[in-house]
Amino acid sequence: MESTPAFHRLSAILPGLVLVLSLALSIYDIGGLATALRDHVFDIYQRIEPRKAGPDGPHAVYIDIGSESAQRYDTWPWPRKRLVDLVNAVRAAGASAILLDMPLYEEDPTSTASLLKLWTPLPDSTSYELREGLASLPDHEQAFAALLAATPSVISFEPGKAPLGDVRAPVAHANIASQGSDARHYAATYALWRPSLASFEAAAKGGGATLPDQTPGTAVRTLPMLVNLGGTLYPSNILEALRVMRGGTGYHANVAESEMGFTFGMEPGVEQVSIDDTGLAALTSINGALQLYFGGPDTRIAMSASKLLDGDTDISSLKDRVAVIGVSANGTQRLYDTPTGIQMPSGAIAANAIDQILDGAFLTRPGWATAAEQLYIFVGGILVIILLSLFRFRWGFMLTLLLGCGGVYASWWAFETHRWLIDPSLGGLTLIAASLTCALMTKLHSEEQTQFIDAQFSRRLSPSGLARVHAHPNLVQAEGQLKPVTSVVAGLRGFNIIADRYLEDPQAYADILNRFFSPMVKIVQDRNGMVDRTVGDTLYAVWNAPFDVNEHASKGCDAALRMVENLEALNEFLEEDARRQHLSHVPLSLSIGIDTGLATTGNMGAILQFDYGVLGEPVSFGAHLQRNARNYGPAIIVGEGTQRAVGDRYALLEIDLISTPRHPEGRRVFALLGDPIMRANPKFRALQEAHALIFSAYRNQRWADARAAITECRKLNGAISTLYDFYEARIAQYEANPPGEHWNGSWYAGRI
Repeated sequence: MESTPAFHRLSAILPGLVLVLSLALSIYDIGGLATALRDHVFDIYQRIEPRKAGPDGPHAVYIDIGSESAQRYDTWPWPRKRLVDLVNAVRAAGASAILLDMPLYEEDPTSTASLLKLWTPLPDSTSYELREGLASLPDHEQAFAALLAATPSVISFEPGKAPLGDVRAPVAHANIASQGSDARHYAATYALWRPSLASFEAAAKGGGATLPDQTPGTAVRTLPMLVNLGGTLYPSNILEALRVMRGGTGYHANVAESEMGFTFGMEPGVEQVSIDDTGLAALTSINGALQLYFGGPDTRIAMSASKLLDGDTDISSLKDRVAVIGVSANGTQRLYDTPTGIQMPSGAIAANAIDQILDGAFLTRPGWATAAEQLYIFVGGILVIILLSLFRFRWGFMLTLLLGCGGVYASWWAFETHRWLIDPSLGGLTLIAASLTCALMTKLHSEEQTQFIDAQFSRRLSPSGLARVHAHPNLVQAEGQLKPVTSVVAGLRGFNIIADRYLEDPQAYADILNRFFSPMVKIVQDRNGMVDRTVGDTLYAVWNAPFDVNEHASKGCDAALRMVENLEALNEFLEEDARRQHLSHVPLSLSIGIDTGLATTGNMGAILQFDYGVLGEPVSFGAHLQRNARNYGPAIIVGEGTQRAVGDRYALLEIDLISTPRHPEGRRVFALLGDPIMRANPKFRALQEAHALIFSAYRNQRWADARAAITECRKLNGAISTLYDFYEARIAQYEANPPGEHWNGSWYAGRI
């Protein structure tokens, strides 16, 4: 069966549209959906396999100014004296570098200048003495600046945060050189930043960018290693801490950029930032950001700032490690979501990044990853669509499952083995969407086919035959197709007499036909035949269409014999009905024509009004035999094609040679008298031999011998009186009008 052109176009467009949309999503990252999918996949990978600690354990210690410290020493910001005490304690513990992960942009509220501003205006009587007294107090701002200068210290500025005063560029402590191209073109650019106080920046050994201002609710997955502030590159405070710890002199940003404009396997951008004279380098994404790889609890060392100040903690863990001082509470929590599902303060994230770089545990996204993901989407989607279009859903589902699981396994293998970030999610979802779309179209197409098949064959085929066509709908084709078939045409003899009695009673008329057709249809369908149509009191049945039937000629003959037997029930009903009406009983008999040969199957209706049918010589010749069977006498007359197929099994008697314009030499026709049991009966053999004598004399125009043979046949068991009467009339006609010397015994039937 052929679907409508619109359905064909829709079936091709929808799955293809899924591929196009998915590729567009991958290429243009519409609404950030592709990135969001990718991030969630890599978050899951980190939870399954977090970063492991190096052989020497963590390299950084996070010192937290949090809620515990706030209860002991008040909330942040602290007086500078307390911060001096904290840094001194860290310095005394032997930290190799001290990173202050919060910008120190506010003046000390306990400094002399701040107190004077708070108390102004002062009384004249006490103004001089008070000023002199305050001036004699220690200046903790200067003390802290001196401490920064005397320690391997790094302070921070916050990108993306509006300054509280004039915009001032942070102090650059080390030069950043670009290799390959200008890294400023790729590094994250910020129009605003909040620096620490200028005195602290000048005194510290290093200064860099802390975690940029984040949108609430977004997870921190990357940390910029380079930021572009007003056209000047600055390093992150993490790189600065490592540079200060190792005594580095500067940075080199390696930028990959193709001279041809495009190269497979490479995306233009920053590849890594190396720290000169240290042997350290941070592998980055193309915008110069470090992809964070979080470890488990065993990879982190943290302590409370209040306990460190109180001497109530083991400070040995600080020795030869980078100390990261950060704030997790300043009246409100300052925590950030992470891929691990655990919220962390900025300082703890910085400590994790330091461990990553020192351990060389980098998550990277190869330059060819995007192209590989898009190729996976395209090729996998095409394969799924083709397979689902050609075969049943289960094969497409298996391919989708195989490709989807293969993509996930390959992605996980790349992560586990090489720490490559290759996303299987968009490709997997595309395969599922494409397969579901194809399955939906297949389902709709199947429903359309089912409706069509039910409309065409629900009353023509048996339930098993209908199920077979449902399973193989391609058996029903609109185009004409030549197939060998067996056609059986069965009609009632004498029904016109019965019909006249019921012209005034249409219900009884229809009931008689139903009593005739119902058992006949069942006989056909039980033998895998198709009821092509019923016309008046005639039934047209076909074997070997729409599906193949083994030994279809034998099944047609067997059905015809059973039809003759089953007519007895109808005659019994008519006899009883005639007695009730006080009418004479007119028994009905059958005229059945059977022929086997090539016929055309397919749509025999209008283009938009499909009607499956079978037409051709077996059907037309079978109908001719059915119409003329009453002249020969026997109920069942078969053509030469059927005789060739079943002549060695069924009881057949030759009864005529019929010529037509298409077959001028004539086609032999036979009377079907019984099944193989009857054929083996000696009485039938005797009748068959006597018949051979009739036709031998008849076709050689020995009319007297033919009459003599007919007389002998009438004496035998199974003799066909009507047939002999028919031939005696023909002989008399030929005696009066001889057919000529070239006559071969055929009877011209004209065009059939």
